Amino acid sequence: MSADTLFRGGTAVLPGGRVAADVAVTGGVISALAAPGTLSAAEVVDVRGKILLPGAVDVHVHFRQPGFEQKEDFRTGSAAAACGGVTTVCDMPNTHPPVTGAERFRAKRDLVAGTSHVDYGLWSGGTDLPELAAMAELGAVGVKVYLNRSHRADDPYADELSMPGDDTLRALFRACASRSQPVAVHVADHEQEARLRAELRAAGRSDARLVCRSYRGDGVLDALSGVLAAAAGTGCRVHIAHASLAPVAAIDRIDAARRSGVRVTAECGPPALLEDDLDRLGVLGVPFAFPAADADAYWSALADGRIDLVATDHAPHSRQDKAAGLDDVWAAPPGYPGVETSLPLMVDAVLAGRLTWARLVELTSAAPARLCGLAGKGAITRGADADLVVVDPGATTTVDATRLHSRAGWSPFDGRRLAGALTATYLRGREIARDGEVLPGPPTGRFLIPEGHR
Repeated sequence: MSADTLFRGGTAVLPGGRVAADVAVTGGVISALAAPGTLSAAEVVDVRGKILLPGAVDVHVHFRQPGFEQKEDFRTGSAAAACGGVTTVCDMPNTHPPVTGAERFRAKRDLVAGTSHVDYGLWSGGTDLPELAAMAELGAVGVKVYLNRSHRADDPYADELSMPGDDTLRALFRACASRSQPVAVHVADHEQEARLRAELRAAGRSDARLVCRSYRGDGVLDALSGVLAAAAGTGCRVHIAHASLAPVAAIDRIDAARRSGVRVTAECGPPALLEDDLDRLGVLGVPFAFPAADADAYWSALADGRIDLVATDHAPHSRQDKAAGLDDVWAAPPGYPGVETSLPLMVDAVLAGRLTWARLVELTSAAPARLCGLAGKGAITRGADADLVVVDPGATTTVDATRLHSRAGWSPFDGRRLAGALTATYLRGREIARDGEVLPGPPTGRFLIPEGHR
């Protein structure tokens, strides 16, 4: 057969594992996989010696639009995604105004149209229950709710997005269960967290380690148990956002609930920052820096399936935002940009023996696509979108913050040397990034509607 493009001579990571295969693309879709040398095409891409991955799907990004474009927007955030091998993102609703109703959802969808270099979906907020169905019909990939509240007046989420109580949470779960729509939950015990922060602040304790630990009090486990019980009682599909923002005991608590029949999944980002890194980074590493033993526990859970998928919680803040923590570490906003460095960190973990290539693809592509109902995404298989990433396993990468594309302009991983290198990213068969740079041309990312809402 003849195709538009043929990726020849590489090792493709398929749902069943690695295989030497040529991958043919026709009309932006994978049209065939075959033994090397058996297919032809108008254009041939030589990927000998390379690993061919499906494009990563990051279901937890904050591209800050509308309302906080000084931190990020879809054009800059999606450029970072493309250069990091992420071909699909799902953006969270904690913008200004927060996306809590159909008109706001439609306005955000229309605002970012034509500006994204990668395909994208949008989460809706979940506190206005009468609006949920309309936002689902407009294409929301799921509903995001917060059990915490802001510690700072200028945080990019508001009390509008925070659950007012357990009764509302259960009502939300029942409503979403009827549509089998996932609900992503930021689990927290806000009262305990605020009390601990106030005590430490009053005592003059200003170590960034304590800021990270303040998010992971035992009250989070109690809150998690309440979420899991509500999920069990309603049949809702519940997704635990950034499970690593809880004590490590949460891993087994989530796994036990899953084994008992609760429809629960969990995510975390690459646990690649250690508390010792905070001696150098300070607030730039907050909140996802861990004691070494905890980091190992998260890596183990990613490897064995107790954590289902990788999502970055890409949370760009300007250096000026973070500089608020120079005098008062508690005043800096949490989070850091991660969408461009996540897949390179995961490739490094594979080459270090922490994960297999097949598990990498499940964590970064297949499982995220399933969570949000993104048909045609997340796998190298016939009929899927030709979203592909070329990896040179014999090369190395040194993260250089000056070359990254987030408007934030910095990275906690600046200077980190990683095994492997992403050499090209393709969206529906079209090359959109090469060697860490976006290729010229208008953004071609499409708004994605979850399967079932088409």
